[in-house]
Amino acid sequence: MKFIHLSDLHFHRHPGDNEAALAVLNYVQEHYPDSRLIITGDITDDGHPEQYENAYEALKPFMGRIFICPGNHDFGAAGNFYSAERARRFDEYLSLPLNQGGTFTGDQTPVVHLVREKGTEVMLIALDTNLETEHPFDFACGQVGKKQRAALKTILDTTPTELPKIVFFHHHPFMHGNPFMELLDARALMRILYHRVDVVCFGHRHVSRMWHNLNGIPYVLAADNAPGKDFAREITVVGIEVSVADIPISELTSGA
Repeated sequence: MKFIHLSDLHFHRHPGDNEAALAVLNYVQEHYPDSRLIITGDITDDGHPEQYENAYEALKPFMGRIFICPGNHDFGAAGNFYSAERARRFDEYLSLPLNQGGTFTGDQTPVVHLVREKGTEVMLIALDTNLETEHPFDFACGQVGKKQRAALKTILDTTPTELPKIVFFHHHPFMHGNPFMELLDARALMRILYHRVDVVCFGHRHVSRMWHNLNGIPYVLAADNAPGKDFAREITVVGIEVSVADIPISELTSGA
């Protein structure tokens, strides 16, 4: 079972501004038809209805094999100020039409997916890390929140240890080059995840990096903004074994 981690597609209103994002998705659709997608937020650039419409049309071909969570640009103008209306659009235009099995506004509970294929089973847990605030510094760093952390802990407490688990969200779970992008409750989140999940995925800063065995987690993956980039990371799960590798997402690096 394979999952490709993308992030920060930043769909705009005008089609010409989305060519790079579409090129990545078209390449993935053509060259990795059996892989699933994990997209860690900022799917739109500022949550405008036309941006959401463009994003849905681009992601619709991946129906049934795509897993998403929101970023600060999805929930707020310029990614700085929270908007309840924009947040509701994420569910209306993406979560519900793409059959995510849950929503990201209102109840502050993780969206959980249990995926099975040929004897392999994987649990994916999507978090909303947007902080409902008007302060741009707080919104850029985000927060999981007490209620969502408690729900996440319950999920992990009641799930078999050997079941492979991928947790994904948008903001940074530790200092990653910019203090204003780290979750306000990053330490509390990492205490819950410590030695209990196999992969953590996030985006936000547009910098690609991978950490091995960080805070008791085998793989921690920071995704670049996918449009215009040549590589992404692919998570492979066979039974209970998990591995991660770089894969090309552009004709320029595929040898074609």
